[in-house]
Amino acid sequence: MLLALLVAATVRGPADVESLTAAADAVVYARVTRQSSSWGRGGGQIFTTVALRPIETWKGAAEAAISVLVAGGEVGELSQSVPGEAAFSEGEEVVLFLHRRAPGLFAVERMALGKFSVAQGKALRDRRFVSCLGCAAGEADELSLDELRARVLGSARK
Repeated sequence: MLLALLVAATVRGPADVESLTAAADAVVYARVTRQSSSWGRGGGQIFTTVALRPIETWKGAAEAAISVLVAGGEVGELSQSVPGEAAFSEGEEVVLFLHRRAPGLFAVERMALGKFSVAQGKALRDRRFVSCLGCAAGEADELSLDELRARVLGSARK
């Protein structure tokens, strides 16, 4: 556990569903269709663009496709990982709380805290490499997909 704390990213909370919804430009339930990594401008850091096909849009304008930029990835034989950054797998279903970086390009709100992986009707958030300042002890990391949807939609209407 100590090693995990030494390589954790520190993110400012809170990161409950309602706070994430309020901070996000968009909240989507989507499927990862592909990923591609490349060197950032000036080199030195690798970034991955994650292509998503929205299944449902819970906040923001519905889009046919969404691109999300995350730090880290693989280019040739080199790889970089960024503690606390949201990680994706092709074919994975996710609920993402997103903020717009540029037209057609988003980033995940509060790094990995803004991503829930979805499987068998459950939504699960992975906090292993994230230290959160201002997060409450009771913030849910596992919800049913229906409960997560209801909480986002209820918050987005306020």
